[in-house]
Amino acid sequence: MVSFFELIDEKFFNPFCCRNREIYIACIDQLIEKSKEIPILYETDARNTLILYLKNCEYAIETENIGEEISSGKSPQENASAILRYFRVCGWITPQEIGRSGDNIASVSAYCRKLMDAIHKIFDRDANGAITNHIFFMYEILKTAVIKDSARAIRPYQNILIPLVENECDLKNDLLILKDSIQEIMRAVLKMADTNSFGQFLIKDELLNRFFNDYFFIKKSGLIPSYIGDIDRMLRRLRRSELYDRMVEEYRRIVNQDEVRAKEKIDRQFAELDSFVNLEYEKEMDYIDRKINTYYNLYSTRMMMVLGDNMNLEHELNRLLIFIKNLDGEDREMALRQLSGAHCLMSMGYIGKKSFERRKKANPNRKNIGKAKRTAEQM
Repeated sequence: MVSFFELIDEKFFNPFCCRNREIYIACIDQLIEKSKEIPILYETDARNTLILYLKNCEYAIETENIGEEISSGKSPQENASAILRYFRVCGWITPQEIGRSGDNIASVSAYCRKLMDAIHKIFDRDANGAITNHIFFMYEILKTAVIKDSARAIRPYQNILIPLVENECDLKNDLLILKDSIQEIMRAVLKMADTNSFGQFLIKDELLNRFFNDYFFIKKSGLIPSYIGDIDRMLRRLRRSELYDRMVEEYRRIVNQDEVRAKEKIDRQFAELDSFVNLEYEKEMDYIDRKINTYYNLYSTRMMMVLGDNMNLEHELNRLLIFIKNLDGEDREMALRQLSGAHCLMSMGYIGKKSFERRKKANPNRKNIGKAKRTAEQM
């Protein structure tokens, strides 16, 4: 297998290690976004994009020797040209090529695009709903794979099995992130020393909101267990279908291996999916359930300690009740009287609307109406 270091320039990762790394990341993001708007990104368009960004740049540009030195003492035009040349040296921009307009093409290289996309997916993505989305994707892939004349069946290995394995791996990673999130929450709870910290934690902590939103959707919606069951049934059906043989044949053509090794590879991938759906998913969710209960207990205990000035009131009250229980009758009576003297219970009340509601005056002629009616009946 070819090492990826043989596929990229030796200076490919240098912009991540420079003084102005934040500017370089922001600049390449600007060029990637600009290239989405126009068919071909020429050097003039790339330079103008960087000049506009550098004029409004929120970062300080430090003096740095990158072959073409950039610094805050130079104009945005000079810095933009130096950055473009540096990106080309590092392999972030394709080598010089003159386009139809006579200007050099400044396309962002494929490896750089993939690297930046992966970085943003790791650090900037919204994790809310990620777990359920992977389950829904696996369900949809299998649902469309088994229908008649499915487009996925044309290349079943690349269009069915590979996406299933990728979603299963992503689902595993998101479950690990979910488990790590509980530990982060527990560490944050242990650091809280006052009631204000608890209030801020509950109101502002986005990690807490994202974690519990996804978790409670999984536990309460009722959809996920049925989807997991359907995925398991469709996986067994897929493995028994003629698509399985076509997967083996397609994999043989891709990697140029014999049928035995190709079959071992496909069986291993199916076994991994089966193990995760039937065993690992439930095991991971049970572990998260236990951690959630531990978190609730820790949160409750920590809250009581904070409100009780770092004293566990429940523990102290339990000790007091056991002590009173073991006293003799006389001593117990004396202890209860002293406790009642130390305890002040105030009666609180409030005034309701009925207390100050104006009474309606009775109609003085109402009694006479009844008498007049009876007199008329007698006549």
